[in-house]
Amino acid sequence: MKEEKRRMEMERKVSIAELFRSPAYRQPIIIAMVLQLSQQLSGVNAIFYYSTSIFEKAGVESPVYATIGAGAVNTAFTVVSLFLVERTGRRTLHMLGLAGMAACAVIMTVALALLERVPWMSYISMLAIFGFVAFFEVGPGPIPWFIVAELFSQGPRPAAMAVAGLSNWTANFIIGMGFQYIAEACGPYVFLIFAALLLFFLIFTYLKVPETRGKTFDQISSGFRSRPASLLDMEEKASTEMECLGEGSLS
Repeated sequence: MKEEKRRMEMERKVSIAELFRSPAYRQPIIIAMVLQLSQQLSGVNAIFYYSTSIFEKAGVESPVYATIGAGAVNTAFTVVSLFLVERTGRRTLHMLGLAGMAACAVIMTVALALLERVPWMSYISMLAIFGFVAFFEVGPGPIPWFIVAELFSQGPRPAAMAVAGLSNWTANFIIGMGFQYIAEACGPYVFLIFAALLLFFLIFTYLKVPETRGKTFDQISSGFRSRPASLLDMEEKASTEMECLGEGSLS
């Protein structure tokens, strides 16, 4: 760990352009961007931004109180995730959250579609929304930020976090501006779109995202390397060569 820390302190800063040009960073930055998209395109902000109107369409008698309830669930499961994140793998929690949200989105769709024929479906839709929010806070809410920070060492991390943040807020803007129009067009089936996206992100996480809990950066990056030399070793070698060239020119 001390050796790794020493080598990381020697790393030079990496620009955003280098993240996409370098094969060593390309796969981690794509994973970082997709994880941020999985957070915002999950549909959770559609519920937060339009929760009152969603509860009204679901036939809930007091939609304002239901909205407050969703906020309370959000807060409670944020606290729960604090205890789970270091006990369970990041990848496992993210997949659990995505799978739970997809299931809740399907249940929500069925409940909204049957609401006119089965009035008590309003309670099912409300419970599905609460479950949707709870699973978000278990996985896609906090986990992408953990994994993004752990995929990169100190040199490329600031640029990687900037790209991840841009991806996150761009998707947030798209959902905030576009959801109401999509909901008008799709009616009660709008959450099937999010269910499909959640399924895609679940498969992507299973196939591409490494587990980062309890691992050093060298252990994490070894899964991305196509050559035996580690990224940190290459950085250190380049730094040492530059120092030697500088000393040679002075002498």
